[in-house]
Amino acid sequence: MKRAIRTLLLLVWPLVVLAACTSGNRLTISGEPSRPAQAPQGSTGGPQVAVSDFEYSAPEAGVVGRDFDRVRPIVWDGKPGKSMADLVAGVLAGNGIAVVRQAADGPALDDVPVRISGQVRRFEVNARRTGGMSVVTEATVSISVTAAGGSLPASWESTVSSSTSLKDLFVTPADARDALFSSAKAAAEEAGRRFLEAGVVSPPSPGK
Repeated sequence: MKRAIRTLLLLVWPLVVLAACTSGNRLTISGEPSRPAQAPQGSTGGPQVAVSDFEYSAPEAGVVGRDFDRVRPIVWDGKPGKSMADLVAGVLAGNGIAVVRQAADGPALDDVPVRISGQVRRFEVNARRTGGMSVVTEATVSISVTAAGGSLPASWESTVSSSTSLKDLFVTPADARDALFSSAKAAAEEAGRRFLEAGVVSPPSPGK
């Protein structure tokens, strides 16, 4: 009896998964990766750091990955270069650094001591069935960041990457979004940590 039930599940399950996933020829992610707004604490004077939009070249407009089982693209209408710069600026602001964001088409901010720029090397999320009843949704975000100005003798550079993997019965927009945005935030957190650790930027001293 148990063997019969197991056989029935193996025959019926792919049909259940297929029915659950028939939402069109693309999987769409909504929303933006965001951090809670945090004002710099204890900083005085003008901005210490200007963070400009990161460079990003999409291999295919709007496409950030693939659902390999359904042979369809995973799409997001956001801007990875802007979002990653926002996240890095948010990490620095959360550590008490006076930060200003500089849009790609905005005026130059040459009077700000330290200028941070970057490049989004990978910003993708893919889903594939690994056997049995599970689908793995995996995201990877990789950025290179550069700082110049202030007391730095030359440009300072670093590259960070972060990956997130989620497992479910079938791929969902929520899983794709959570995996991608989690990787984006983790990469930004690591970039901010490296800026602070290398002395590129410094939080204000207590009481100042």
